[in-house]
Amino acid sequence: MPGSYTDKLLIPCCRILLILSVLLLPAACHQAPSAKLYQQQLFAFGTLIDISLITDQPEQAQAAINAVSHEFDRLHRLWHPWQGGELASVNRQLASLQVIPVSEELASLIPQSSRLSEKSNDLFNPAIGKLIRLWQFDKLEDENFNFSLPDPQKIQEIVNRHPRMSDLKLTRTADNTYLLQSNNPAVSLDFGAYAKGVAIEKMLAILKHYHINNALINAGGDLKAIGSKTLDGTSTPWHIGIKNPQNTLEPVQPTILASIDLHDGEALFSSGDYERFFTVNNHHYHHIIDPHTGYPGQGVRAVTILDSDAGRADAAATAIFLAGPELALDIARKMDIKHLLIMASDKRLYISPDMAARLQLRVDYPVVILKDKKHVSATQQNYTANQK
Repeated sequence: MPGSYTDKLLIPCCRILLILSVLLLPAACHQAPSAKLYQQQLFAFGTLIDISLITDQPEQAQAAINAVSHEFDRLHRLWHPWQGGELASVNRQLASLQVIPVSEELASLIPQSSRLSEKSNDLFNPAIGKLIRLWQFDKLEDENFNFSLPDPQKIQEIVNRHPRMSDLKLTRTADNTYLLQSNNPAVSLDFGAYAKGVAIEKMLAILKHYHINNALINAGGDLKAIGSKTLDGTSTPWHIGIKNPQNTLEPVQPTILASIDLHDGEALFSSGDYERFFTVNNHHYHHIIDPHTGYPGQGVRAVTILDSDAGRADAAATAIFLAGPELALDIARKMDIKHLLIMASDKRLYISPDMAARLQLRVDYPVVILKDKKHVSATQQNYTANQK
């Protein structure tokens, strides 16, 4: 069940497997007795979350992991758009266009997500919860649900109403009460492309409170690092493998698309058509809905964003997935993103110059460097030669 888990005793581990869209590449760990690598896994925000930390204090590690686990669970319930928490309650009331009191914690999501939505030309749009639910993506965790295609007329009705974050008015009163009101009955909030990043930032603050200086949180392939991988007196960056989405269609393809070193304070977020989807009549329908059309985005398999802010990286991965290669740099600049990787449906890789300087590719797919709105083609041989 989402948000349910049992606290488990942490055990030091020498190798960690991080799953879904990013893999922690294996490395030998000859650990000194004073510092060990600890890991725990839980389920929240619709995905498995791996928490890895390095410390010489086992009790401190256990306390930190327990605090993070409980906070992830609490935020999952609070911010779930349909299941029982505060956001679900708000969504039931928004269409009335009445003023709704909201908590400071929920209110805090709205200003920044609104700014990111505007910068993305509303490609990142948390106000399209009605579209998400119409596509039944709220049922993905129900293994027995029989998916069907939504009524095109109902899709168009929502699209024609243009729900967006600018339809919301958030007011803070003199007594510090937050009041939310929508002027568009089509607005329903789903922070699925943002809340996970915000939650990860909160979790890292908790780890720092427990004096954990070296840690990695992987929420279904979306990561942020504290410090470095410091073991046996040696400090190295967190070496991360970005999963190759083509491997899900062609198992003979390499598992790893590229590798990258994550440094202190860096976040790596991905959006892909292989993460959450259903199939009807042998056709694949993924969860990344274009607010402008009401249908899943086309032409891109996956996007990976590197940034210092996990929430911004989360939102940008969705926006740039929908923007596609032609508009990617324009949207990235507006959202203050410099590091991006796009894998198109034809296996072509589109990479920003800053990201190209950080990546080590593990595949021989065609590469295009995105630069000043012009596509500069590069062969895999030339690209990898420049990385050595």
